[in-house]
Amino acid sequence: MTKTNQGLIFLSCSLLAASNQLQAADSDHEQHQAHVHGEAQLLIALDGSTLELEFQSPAMNIVGFEHQPKTENQVKAVEAAIETLKQADLIFTLSSAAQCNPVSIEVKSPLSKNDGHGHTDDHDHEHEVESHSDFTAHYSFRCEQPSRLDKIEFDLFKRFPGTEQLEVQSISKKGQQKIDLTPGNSTLEF
Repeated sequence: MTKTNQGLIFLSCSLLAASNQLQAADSDHEQHQAHVHGEAQLLIALDGSTLELEFQSPAMNIVGFEHQPKTENQVKAVEAAIETLKQADLIFTLSSAAQCNPVSIEVKSPLSKNDGHGHTDDHDHEHEVESHSDFTAHYSFRCEQPSRLDKIEFDLFKRFPGTEQLEVQSISKKGQQKIDLTPGNSTLEF
């Protein structure tokens, strides 16, 4: 097994552990309502020079609806949101001293014409009726100076004003933290 594969396995386990801790910490809240409009979640893991961010938000926060797009304007809103989320620098700003460069960015939503099932969505799916739809985005970066990553500033709230709170769980050599960010407090400091 290569060092890269070992690192990715560790990183995956770290993200899973962070996710489980976040769910356990909010278990009472989660039992009542796992999908909360206005709230989004972000998991962050820094392992060596690899920085991974996993974002999830109800579609309501991003485009203002959760059903399959019914009008041309709704289709355009979904596609514009996906394109915005694909531009990490429009969503968040990493400490420039860390010299982080994107390796991969993946954005998904069941509202997109390309629904992730490998076919164009020209028909209705039964499971879409009265369902909750989310946008997910995975960002992977390689940082030249990872020890100098001391903060992340989020412009997410400006781009998607339906997002009122971002629940962040992070893990790195500096430790773990959980913090709720808002439009008035949109900087994560490590």
